[in-house]
Amino acid sequence: MAKNKNGYGKGTFIESRYFLSPAFLSLGNPGTAPEVSCCSPQVLILFLGKRQFGTRKDRKGNKVRERSDDNKLTLTYKALESFGISQKRATRSIDELLAKGFIKIVHQGGAFDKDKSQYALTEDFQRWRPGDAPIRVRVRDVQRGYQGKTNVADVGGGHPHGPARRAPQKKTQTRAAVTPKNAKMV
Repeated sequence: MAKNKNGYGKGTFIESRYFLSPAFLSLGNPGTAPEVSCCSPQVLILFLGKRQFGTRKDRKGNKVRERSDDNKLTLTYKALESFGISQKRATRSIDELLAKGFIKIVHQGGAFDKDKSQYALTEDFQRWRPGDAPIRVRVRDVQRGYQGKTNVADVGGGHPHGPARRAPQKKTQTRAAVTPKNAKMV
């Protein structure tokens, strides 16, 4: 199926196992996940719309539709804002979809400009029941860059570029070196 400029095809097919599952029916209901949002069903449908399908022929020559993407879907906050979903609601929606097993994070973005998070659709929502612990929880503290950790080799302590590791200073001339030869030193 060809994608439009917005990243979605002409339409999508939603299997009944999605919308008849207890996990889908409880989306947006308070108390069913650590974070809930009224926009969770819409965000899930937008993820389902990102899927790409292709057709192939089976052994009997019948056309069979199958997914042709590699299950790495991106859905940015900017794209969700274009649909009227604020960043706070989008974050809570993604957290709820993670907790109920609809999606998982394949790659946590944000390391640099245009580093998008990648999500994958999962089948774990089928085993979720009301009152269950969250299936997945987003890791909030993604550690990138210097985090104050020191190597074992840095026994001198402190930051690797701190005073213990600083390059030797250029020697300056002493007072005796600049005095004339015939001057008396007291």
